[in-house]
Amino acid sequence: MANKVEFGISQLHVCTYTDDGEGNITLGTPYHQKGAKSFSPEQDAENNTDYADNIDYWSEYTEGPIKGDLGVEIFSDEFKTQFLGYKRLTNGGLANVKNARKPKVCVMFQVEGDAESRRVIFYNCSLGPIGRSYETIGENKEPVTETIAVTCTGDNESGARMAVLKPGDTGYDTLFTSPGAPEVESES
Repeated sequence: MANKVEFGISQLHVCTYTDDGEGNITLGTPYHQKGAKSFSPEQDAENNTDYADNIDYWSEYTEGPIKGDLGVEIFSDEFKTQFLGYKRLTNGGLANVKNARKPKVCVMFQVEGDAESRRVIFYNCSLGPIGRSYETIGENKEPVTETIAVTCTGDNESGARMAVLKPGDTGYDTLFTSPGAPEVESES
């Protein structure tokens, strides 16, 4: 049964996405980042229009990457070192390092629905810097969340940018433990 509505985000996982340059794609072991708050992916697209005979003669959209902000309570130290290139200092501190090498990643999570939970994966993503604000405590303590910009260009081999899996799909149960590179069914 298909969902009529979906809500929430949980089970946020991130794994490395590696392309060996010869069409072989490898996804690493997913890391569970707790505290998922939000993700707002939007397809970047540009309309190209050609005018002739005093009319809109031809038009099509050119699709760009999917971009969005991922919000969590606080990104863990392990997330920062594994996916953002942070380094541990000799005094014990964790440093955001200039020009750190960051791996390409896949971003995965679960959404709930009125009929079933679905799992979503975005392929070949780049992560921006963490954004947050530091605020004084007023009458009420309000947690401050952290956000990170995510840009997903899609799988280099199959072209898949993202996929949604429902219970019963082959990759649903293993998505958060051993996701595989996407393979598009051949057209008959």
